[in-house]
Amino acid sequence: MTTVIVEHRLEGRTFDAERFDMARRRSAACLSLHSVRHVASYVAPDGARMICIFEAPDCEAVRRAARKLGYRYDSVWPATVVS
Repeated sequence: MTTVIVEHRLEGRTFDAERFDMARRRSAACLSLHSVRHVASYVAPDGARMICIFEAPDCEAVRRAARKLGYRYDSVWPATVVS
């Protein structure tokens, strides 16, 4: 599996935890269908930007799921975890 980062600007709105939780629940079946697992999401202090981390076979699996779900993103890229 690959660690995949998705960057997203919320354009014209700020982060809403309730809306995020609803979207996460709604997208679970589609993500599973594409073998994509949500790991974590980080929101900027101003609530206008978000980074989501997924485990997936590759970046294209995340892109396919995002397209089917109608989610917009600014970039999707593979990452190596260093700690």
